[in-house]
Amino acid sequence: TGATVGKYLGTDYAMKSGLGSYAVQIGALKVGAIVAVNALGDIFDCDNGQQLAGLLNEKKDAFRNTESQFYDAYAGIRNVFTGNTTIGAIITNGKFDKVQMKKVAAMAHNGFARAIRPVHTTADGDSIYAMSVGNIQADLDVVGTLAATVMARAIKNAVLHAASLGGYPSARELCIK
Repeated sequence: TGATVGKYLGTDYAMKSGLGSYAVQIGALKVGAIVAVNALGDIFDCDNGQQLAGLLNEKKDAFRNTESQFYDAYAGIRNVFTGNTTIGAIITNGKFDKVQMKKVAAMAHNGFARAIRPVHTTADGDSIYAMSVGNIQADLDVVGTLAATVMARAIKNAVLHAASLGGYPSARELCIK
């Protein structure tokens, strides 16, 4: 319930986020993602590039761009809020061993990059885990690519389905979709 995004200038300009999921099925192959989105950066729609949530302006009625704020303060800002961790899991019924699932998890980080900007900063503890729960024969690259897609869409769902809480506005409240 405490997940927020857009915290580069502190929590006063952050927005509510939460838990998101998304899954696809191609034939017998299933690939799904679940993610708790608690990022320093802004959230973007992976399909059209539109900003969905993140750092708010002074009036809290529109967005600022966290990456632009980063660049403007290239010498560094002290005391960046560090309570950030976006953590997710990929689950597939594809038959893979531990080493292969590690690759799927690594490829799923591309979904973080499609949806969160900036991502993997020193103020974020971003991580993704992956597990196989089936015996379906599938290509590793196909599953890894799907993992990135479902992760990006799960992140989108996390902000679009979050409800305002504790003074943090939601994307739904601001009618930003």
